[in-house]
Amino acid sequence: MFEINLNPRITALHTVFRQHFSPDYKFHGEQHNFYELVCVVEGKAVIAADSNVFTLEKGQAMVHTPMQFHNIGNIESYDTSIVVFTFSGENIPDLSGRICNIGDISKVKTLHEMVKKYFVRDGIWIKGTANDSLGYFKFVKEFELFLLRLYQDSFFADTRNTTGASNYSLIVKTIEENLNKRMTVSMLSALTNMSEINLQKTFSKYAGVGVIEYFTRMQMSKATEYLRDGKSVKETALMLGFTDQNYFSTVFKRVTGHSPSSINRQRMDNLSAPMKVQ
Repeated sequence: MFEINLNPRITALHTVFRQHFSPDYKFHGEQHNFYELVCVVEGKAVIAADSNVFTLEKGQAMVHTPMQFHNIGNIESYDTSIVVFTFSGENIPDLSGRICNIGDISKVKTLHEMVKKYFVRDGIWIKGTANDSLGYFKFVKEFELFLLRLYQDSFFADTRNTTGASNYSLIVKTIEENLNKRMTVSMLSALTNMSEINLQKTFSKYAGVGVIEYFTRMQMSKATEYLRDGKSVKETALMLGFTDQNYFSTVFKRVTGHSPSSINRQRMDNLSAPMKVQ
């Protein structure tokens, strides 16, 4: 008997959309707790993923993992079209830092059309399935197979080699090394040996958000890790340079939508839940 237990399995489909954007357009940088597949079907796109910046050509794709900060823009003279799928799943191939060759772009367009036909949508958000269970099942299997094919035709990509991209990478790495401090633009400017104006312009160009907004997001992501590992709210605040626990809690709730104490309670509930015996 040959056991097959590592096939990718899609457990939820969140959004599917196609978007066209002109030169110098950029999205608002984001992170979320599900996967995002970006397929370039026309033109070129520049993608920031954590501290790296990549250029994607027509017929290439990239997968962002859950909670990875990312942004996509068009900072060159191209009219660009992308198709984006966001989803949750299990056994998803590790495509971190890889660019995938799509091969037949018509496959992306077909998958997009299948979503419009077999799912109920509210704008870009998937709200349910249409009255065709076979069509829904067919899309899921086709999409899982598509992910496997992307993995098989993927490669570790060189990062974009420009002064701006290199400076962006330096800023992000500097932020990652200083999450235990209360950081300002002037402090980051001194640490990166960049002027404040150049630092802010460079960061916004690639990330699509302000540098302090990004810094705060990364601090709260780290705070969530600490809280889930069992650190108290007070300990977590101090580890991230907050001397005022109440102010830390205010910032945490503003960024994440949850109170830090709720993360602690969720962890304790999970620990106290009865163990399931198979």
